[in-house]
This record gives sequence, structure tokens and C-alpha cells, in this order.
Amino acid sequence: MNDRVLRCSLLLLFATIGLGYGCSLDAGSRGPFGPEDPETPVQKVTLPGKVPAPHVFQFTGEDIVGHHKPKMVGTVQDAGTKRAVNAPAVLTAEEVAILRKAAESDRRVTALLGTRWAFIDADRIPPIGKVSFGCCPHATGLVRLVYYSYGQNVALEVQMKAANVLSASRLEGYQPPEGQQDVQRGIELAKADPRLAGKVEQLQGHGLLMQPDRGFFRNDPGYAHRTIWITFSKGQDGDPKYWAVVDLTEDKVLEAGEEPSRS
Repeated sequence: MNDRVLRCSLLLLFATIGLGYGCSLDAGSRGPFGPEDPETPVQKVTLPGKVPAPHVFQFTGEDIVGHHKPKMVGTVQDAGTKRAVNAPAVLTAEEVAILRKAAESDRRVTALLGTRWAFIDADRIPPIGKVSFGCCPHATGLVRLVYYSYGQNVALEVQMKAANVLSASRLEGYQPPEGQQDVQRGIELAKADPRLAGKVEQLQGHGLLMQPDRGFFRNDPGYAHRTIWITFSKGQDGDPKYWAVVDLTEDKVLEAGEEPSRS
């Protein structure tokens, strides 16, 4: 009996010593990767005595009604110090007309365009390599014309030098920004639609390229086609009164209606 009591006392003693030892370990040594690094000292900074005033958002007042241009920090108001346009780098309307006539007479281009198409844009191709800002993008003489073939449902790129076509190729999967002919055709189709006919003749039409969503079970109408959003308003500043979704690939109006009143 005395032996049992002695063994129990010794076990209790050892457990008490082990527990006390474990609780006395330094907190920094209890991490899985050993002692932690000391805290990084952070220098205290005295707060300013006066709260800074917020920057006031100002406008130039030089723009037309309804369109305001904010004053930017560091801008110079003197018109004489403004950067001039690099005129030789910009294609004139006459140059574009000459290039288009040559391109649209080329067999390679006409074969890709098909029967229904639209001209989108033209620009100079900058030279390969390092070029100083604003310098000499016209030096190579290479020009890029972009078209969209509605019949083929694909964008086209024509590279030219002077009036000579160097190459004509398809741009699969690329939707260039809307061109003037895109917008004009969209407006024509929207005006002829029975839902809008007789309601938008006195209004101004506008167009913006759109990309209908791809659905999980069913794609939105006009998906993967040349689709444009047309609106009609009283001038540039008026709220849209009517709208239409036009599929230029199929050459038809998908949806049309009247905008809800905003008053």
C-alpha cells in the first residue's frame, strides 16, 4: 500500500514538473520554425498641425454645352506652347481616297471583300525598331487599310506602299472599331424597321459597336457577328429617344424600341 502511494506521488510530481517547464518556455520559441525575429521598430511621425485642404476639381470652361474638360495639373493654357500635330504622319482624306481606289481595284482585295463590305480606317505603319516619340512614322511609306466583309463576317487588312497593294489578309476573330459606313448602314436599317419607321426621321442617329454575350445554353442574338447599337436623339447632347440592335452581318435589325422617359 505504501509502495502504491509512493509511486502515485512520484508520477504526480513528475507531471507537475513537466507542466511547469512547458508553461515556462519563452513565447518566441513556440513557433514551428524556432524563435521569431524581434519586431521591426517603426519610427513615429508627428501629425501636421493643420489638415491639408482638398484639391478643388475645376473645369476649363472652353468646351461646348454638355461637355466639360477638367483642368489638369501642369497643363499650359498658352495656345502657342501646345504640341503641334505631326501633319506628315496623318493621312489626308485625298490620300485615303487614292489608296482606297487602288486597293478596291485589286483582285486579291475584291475576292476577300465579297459583295457586302465596309471600309473602316487607314493609317501609316510605323517603321520597325526604335523611333523617337512623334518622329517619322511616315518614313517607311507603308500604309494599312482595314475593311470588314459582312458576307465573310471577317475583318481584312490591306498593306500598301504608295498605290501598290503588298498584301491582303483576313484578321480572324478581330472586330475593329465601328467605321462611318458601319454606322450609316445601321442607321438606314433601323429607320426602315417597322418598330421605328416614322418616328426617327427628325432625330439624329448614332452608332456604337457592341459584342453580344455568349450564353451557357444559348448565345445572345448577333453573337460573333458585326453588331452595332444604334440610338436616335435630338442632336449630340440630347438623351436617346429610340434604339436598335442591328446585325450588319445578317443585314437586319434584331431588336428596336423606345427609350423610357428620364423625367
